[in-house]
Amino acid sequence: MAGEGSAQLRLELIGIEKDFGGVQALKGADLSARPAEILGLCGENGAGKSTLLKVLSGVYPAGSYRGEVRVGGVAVALESTRDAQERGIAIVHQELMLVPAMSVQENLLLGREPRRFGLIDDLALGVRARELLERFGFSQIDPAAPVSSLGIGLQQIIEIVRALSFDAQVLILDEPTAALTTEEAARLHEWLKDLRARGTTCIYVSHRMDEIFSLCDRVTVLRDGRTVGTVVTAESSPDAIINMMVGRTLEIRPPENRAAAGPPLVQIDSLSVKGALSDISLAVGAGELVALVGALGSGRTALLSTLFGCAETPVRGDVRLSGKSLSLSGPRDAIQSGIAYLPEDRKGRGLLLDMTVAENLSLPTFANTPGLFVDDERESNIAREQIAALSVRGTANVKVGTLSGGNQQKVVLGKWLAMKPRLLLLDEPTRGVDVGAREEIYNIIERLLADGVAVLMASSDLQEVRRLADRILVLQKGRIAAELPRGASEEEMVRLSTFAKGKAA
Repeated sequence: MAGEGSAQLRLELIGIEKDFGGVQALKGADLSARPAEILGLCGENGAGKSTLLKVLSGVYPAGSYRGEVRVGGVAVALESTRDAQERGIAIVHQELMLVPAMSVQENLLLGREPRRFGLIDDLALGVRARELLERFGFSQIDPAAPVSSLGIGLQQIIEIVRALSFDAQVLILDEPTAALTTEEAARLHEWLKDLRARGTTCIYVSHRMDEIFSLCDRVTVLRDGRTVGTVVTAESSPDAIINMMVGRTLEIRPPENRAAAGPPLVQIDSLSVKGALSDISLAVGAGELVALVGALGSGRTALLSTLFGCAETPVRGDVRLSGKSLSLSGPRDAIQSGIAYLPEDRKGRGLLLDMTVAENLSLPTFANTPGLFVDDERESNIAREQIAALSVRGTANVKVGTLSGGNQQKVVLGKWLAMKPRLLLLDEPTRGVDVGAREEIYNIIERLLADGVAVLMASSDLQEVRRLADRILVLQKGRIAAELPRGASEEEMVRLSTFAKGKAA
């Protein structure tokens, strides 16, 4: 871990300004992290958090922004991430920075590969990677497996282990638990407390107030590219932080009193996918939200992607929508049947980042439209309606990759709403989304339920599950281990999620 010098390390960013094509993302932001503390960094999506951290970690080199970075009281010009790493600064980005085509071990030790006679020593590489995974409690991950074969949660763990392996004096984590289960998040928090005890400075970005107040010593809040202030967590409250973030008192609505669910709209019988799912049977009624919870690899994402026709191996069983059997042969058939899917990896699988907001919003609607040309007027109408309905902060003609995470998530949701789905599959619907946008997304989901849409949702945020779910299904190794009613405790969900129940067929 960090050496003796880390106890003297103080980190300061002073008056940081950063522009993107005429849009000012940072407007004189300041941040100061003390030695051996965990500093929380909060703000709505688009407040400038990730931009500020990319300045600090060398992703944006000196000269591309205005202001000053000080490490240990000395002004520095960080020209690259390697430059930052050499000064003891490591970062875990919210959007994964792994190389999908490379193996776990190659990603863990990229740029630090053991060599023999000038060549990479593959044997030593595997041994070192296995040692790192075991050190941090993930010996079940195969070091030789391609990163692309892992789910988003395991990829997040690889990113975290890689950063921790640098023994950095400053460790920056941007929404590190967004794709982790409760147990994995608790393990990460224990690592961070141990690092703090050894003198390491941690900067921790999260939208989850329970994490901020259980883990962080102080919290710095950004709003609209500026630093609003820094408070000691023991002397503040979640409501005070939220007020600083949004500049107003945010009304957080209690769970809706929904009408009773209608007759089963979706019926799944004995659904099995080799190595992923085994004998899954469930029903979802019109206007009902059924939540899927479970540990990483439990089958939550596998079930949703299978229902959208994305299974990579043969599927057995029967799935009926409004009494009609579905083929599950591909996303096109799923869309034609009225099934919409919001994946957990919005940037990799949910959006085309180089296309405009309007183009992304209209994609599913035009997917089955005959002809070679897009109806520009209809595309504009769809975009205008969805941008207004979802309160997207961005115009129809901007590239969707320039939007904040919360607004990107609204666009993913909006493109499906335009096709008026009958079954909506949600995988981590508020991952990396700030508290204000989260409430807006919840309200959108409630409106869909009121319109009779059936919703099947996977979420690792158990507060979210308690807020939204009519029923809760606990998955364990590809099987349904238990069913819980609305309002079940988080403790009960965790207990059932970690109780072994066998393996998928």
